[in-house]
Amino acid sequence: MTDMASLTHRIKAAEADASRRCGCSDVLYDSLVQASYASILEQAPAEEREATEAALKERGFDPEFVPYEAADGECDLTGIDVDHCPCGRHP
Repeated sequence: MTDMASLTHRIKAAEADASRRCGCSDVLYDSLVQASYASILEQAPAEEREATEAALKERGFDPEFVPYEAADGECDLTGIDVDHCPCGRHP
């Protein structure tokens, strides 16, 4: 049976990590947290996958998540205008 306390702890830790690494970019946060959620689900034992997926979906997991596609002049990592983006990848 799924240890829900442990699973909840792992989910919240993934969200906190994504929050620390996102630089206030909702686009980057979504990408990081969705990848973490998918990893948690992949690591779940087969008999716990359904319960794990349900818990993840309650927190916002989207199994069909599609990464953000930047428009011209937007950073493809953060979604922020390249003239104001803090990611350090723009001249």
